[in-house]
Amino acid sequence: MKIIEMHLLPVKLQLKNTFVSNHETVSRREVSIIGLKNDTGIWGYGELEAFSTPYYTPETQRSARLIIKETLGPLLKNVQINQPEEITNIFSEIAGNQMAKAAIETAVWDLFAKIQKKSLAVLIAQKIHTKSRRNVPVGISIGAKSSFAELKNAVISANYQGYQRIKIKVTSVEELNLIKKILQVFPDSTFMIDANSSFSLKIASKLAEITAPNLVMIEQPLRTTDFVDHSILQARITTRLCLDENIFSLDDVRTAYTLKSAQAINLKLARVGGIANALAIINFCWEHGLLVWCGGMLEAGIGRATNLAVASLLGLDFPGDISASSRYYSKDVITSEFMLARGMLSVPLGLGIGVTLTPKYQQALQDTTSFL
Repeated sequence: MKIIEMHLLPVKLQLKNTFVSNHETVSRREVSIIGLKNDTGIWGYGELEAFSTPYYTPETQRSARLIIKETLGPLLKNVQINQPEEITNIFSEIAGNQMAKAAIETAVWDLFAKIQKKSLAVLIAQKIHTKSRRNVPVGISIGAKSSFAELKNAVISANYQGYQRIKIKVTSVEELNLIKKILQVFPDSTFMIDANSSFSLKIASKLAEITAPNLVMIEQPLRTTDFVDHSILQARITTRLCLDENIFSLDDVRTAYTLKSAQAINLKLARVGGIANALAIINFCWEHGLLVWCGGMLEAGIGRATNLAVASLLGLDFPGDISASSRYYSKDVITSEFMLARGMLSVPLGLGIGVTLTPKYQQALQDTTSFL
């Protein structure tokens, strides 16, 4: 297969509710849709998931689009591609820029699944010698709240909707105190805390106090570049630590495992460079007893469909951050919605990612000039 056209369409979507984390407050989400057309006329789609600002990861929408157009895209011109994994090797000479790479790489996987007349979920499962599930257990991520009443109402809503796990963002010690109360008020709910690097070792004793049978982990309490202090903290507390922002590659996971920096990994396809790298990380975690699960980054429909395909793998049992479509955007870029039922989302059965761009975005994407 050869890719003969490559298109890129920036899109801005309005969030229904402002999302607050230690990194930034997001009310409008900018993504870019990438469309690849092969030499037989089949289209594959990916989503560039970098944020507009460089607070969460070094890449931004603008910088990643530039890298795609000027550096990554030209590497695929007139190149025969026999398997989707080859994209990772082709891009390996380019340092970093994982989200830019993932936008193209996931679109190639979509293409190959369509060529083989399979769903992306089935193709991925075959690559890792397992099976995929039809329905995927999912959790919800709640933005940081400044009052107990506000947080309690958010948890009640999450439970009412049926989410199987609730993640609460936290940015201060005061918010940790609110969460301690929540853990007691909702003993039958499963919780995790996501600090997004809000803290330091100075409050290790405070973090050690946040324990409960229904608290399964604390995610990224310390610096985004750190492995050593996380190792020290994990040795001092009984609650499992999970790493997120500092996981860009399999090497990062190996470092975390060797230093005992955490017992769980929040895997984000876009941040590790795509599906092939994600599968390598999943295999390593399974072989070494690390809990691995699929995170989310306020994706639009293309990105959410791709995440669901990976999350459908048997063995990825912990509910990931792949909430229902209706929670985020009134108008998404795809024609269908991911509906929550009994705490699960259904994996699309169609070919490839199994979803279709709305006519508006399909036409707008094809009207852009191919840069390949």
